[in-house]
Amino acid sequence: MPFEYGLYELTLIFFFWGVVGWIIEVIDMRIEAGEFQNRGFLHMPLCPIYGAGMAAGTMALSSVRNSFLILFFFGVVFCSVIEYIVGGILEKLFHSKWWDYSHMRFNIKGRVCLRNAVLFGFGAILVFHFVQPVVEEVIVRIPMGIRMGISAIFGIAFAVDMFLSARRALAYRKNHEGGEPRLLFKAHR
Repeated sequence: MPFEYGLYELTLIFFFWGVVGWIIEVIDMRIEAGEFQNRGFLHMPLCPIYGAGMAAGTMALSSVRNSFLILFFFGVVFCSVIEYIVGGILEKLFHSKWWDYSHMRFNIKGRVCLRNAVLFGFGAILVFHFVQPVVEEVIVRIPMGIRMGISAIFGIAFAVDMFLSARRALAYRKNHEGGEPRLLFKAHR
């Protein structure tokens, strides 16, 4: 059965990869900074930037999953652009930084860096060519009623969490205005 990119399927991709992204961030910072950090904007263990990127990438790349060059280029460019834009939005809205690569070589405003861009490229090959087809196969096997129910439950939880997290971040901004945006997490070593 071919995979269709409907609302429920994209919602499940968003939540699956949002959680996987959060886990990757937590592991990375445990190794790099030597401590546990809830790396997401939200209270729940989910990084929307990973989920949204994977949902968009899944639709955009479905016909080129066998071209490692296109996948690599997509990972480098798309992920870096998204990371730069989201970093800028978070800084402007909440006067805070969730990441800062200014200590790394070849960075742009501390929002993106060459090392991560290259990792995004190789990650795109790994994920879109090898892992995402398996994820889609699992999603297709879930009965539609259950897909709808899971999407609705997680969608409501996500909306509530977004509201509460934005309120918390705005309160933090109000208490810490002035000067440069504050880095909320310990940086890489």
